[in-house]
Amino acid sequence: MTHTNLVHDTITVTQLVNAPVADVWQAYADTAVRAQWSVPSGDGLEYDSDEFVTGGNATYRCGTPDVLEFAVVVDYVLVESPRLIVYTETLGTQDAPLATSLVTWEFDESPKGTSIVVTNQTTSFVGEDMMTGMLNGHRIALQQLAERFEP
Repeated sequence: MTHTNLVHDTITVTQLVNAPVADVWQAYADTAVRAQWSVPSGDGLEYDSDEFVTGGNATYRCGTPDVLEFAVVVDYVLVESPRLIVYTETLGTQDAPLATSLVTWEFDESPKGTSIVVTNQTTSFVGEDMMTGMLNGHRIALQQLAERFEP
């Protein structure tokens, strides 16, 4: 594989969630719950494993339902309940890696609930479209997480 489409970028996405930090953290920490809100409508996601602790790892597949053509490997660098998650993530197909990211989730109290900041530093091996996909994926996931707590 040649890397003629190598692209680097950092994206930051924020979201206010109308719930206490502990509740929002639990919605992330519970793998089954995270699998519900973290995938865009119309897509599928299935965790094979998730050891959500510092030094742990996770593997999941995502993409078209019933196909799940993308494989993801996550290594949790730092998990500090209920405030901080830092992990590396590599997304690929059966044939080749597509992108590798360093991702940070920060959870802070705010007057209206919980403020979440996600910072994603990515190297795409397949061009700029991957960056657009990462940005949209995080935006959608955070919106869906917030919707879980709406009255």
